[in-house]
Amino acid sequence: MSNSDNATAIVAFVGRSGAGKTTLLERVIAALDARGVRVAVVKHTHHTGLATDLPGTDSRRLWEAGAQHTTLWAPDRVAHTHRTASPPTLAMVLRDIHDVDVILVEGDKRGDLPKIEVVRAAVDPALLDLEGRIACVTDAPALAWDGPRFSFDDAGIAALADFIQSTVMNKPF
Repeated sequence: MSNSDNATAIVAFVGRSGAGKTTLLERVIAALDARGVRVAVVKHTHHTGLATDLPGTDSRRLWEAGAQHTTLWAPDRVAHTHRTASPPTLAMVLRDIHDVDVILVEGDKRGDLPKIEVVRAAVDPALLDLEGRIACVTDAPALAWDGPRFSFDDAGIAALADFIQSTVMNKPF
């Protein structure tokens, strides 16, 4: 379950809108970080024209002036934004990620990555029709899934972090 381009383990977190993917990822990232795992996140969206920096900032002004690529270089981070002539592929996005142990992708239901599906009973207690599901995080007791299942509580997050390390990353924890 790794990207052959950079040999970094990758898994997608997918689910319906409002199921809690971002909140879950915040907790999983914190759990993995506490274990010394270096995590990168790729957030997939179908929306175009997203603002990637605040209006009025120098980098935004330069972008709006027509720069094809802007880079913000600061003591604690580097942020790149560049225009594309056609929709970028996930492989193009992953090419620039280095020095991490695992990449967590939020979204990309139809992609080829292994997927951990997030299912909230209050949103829709049914599984999505997708391929590549390797686990579920759910509060729906009657979910029709016999694979690995995790809860949203602290114990479930710890168990999910164990699963990511042992199964996705293929490394003992």
